[in-house]
Amino acid sequence: MADGELVLRTLHDAELAVWFGGSLAGAVGFNGGANDVSDPTDRFKVATAAWARWTPVAAAAIGVHLIGAAGLTFTNADRIRTQDGVAAASIGKAAVTVLALGATAVSGWLGQKDTAAVASPEHAGGIPAEGGSSRRRAPRRRSRPASSACGSSSGSSRP
Repeated sequence: MADGELVLRTLHDAELAVWFGGSLAGAVGFNGGANDVSDPTDRFKVATAAWARWTPVAAAAIGVHLIGAAGLTFTNADRIRTQDGVAAASIGKAAVTVLALGATAVSGWLGQKDTAAVASPEHAGGIPAEGGSSRRRAPRRRSRPASSACGSSSGSSRP
């Protein structure tokens, strides 16, 4: 393996680990840890603050991972074209990466909707007020599967 390919592979794999690990830590640690806060009004604030600190790191990791993936694809273009099964595997990995990107984007979007919903007068301290609209509660229910899909798909893109 050439030195350039080693660097690209390191960028690809190390940053994928950061992306996957961050998704897992967020779903289990940030959100789960916030549930241990005794004051219910502070739970949402704790989770939101943790995600706000992690988001720039995750975005950088995803960008570096994509740079590594593009570089590996370019470096191995001849092998992808000529070796049996390599093109199919490359397409499969790219599809899983696109799925992970989509799940990450949806999860972030739902988190932003959650933050906006909690800031509304309809909610008291981050907890949906009694009789609050289902439209305001829906992002919270949808964000759990999106967070899980994020970790699952980013962890699957490395065979």
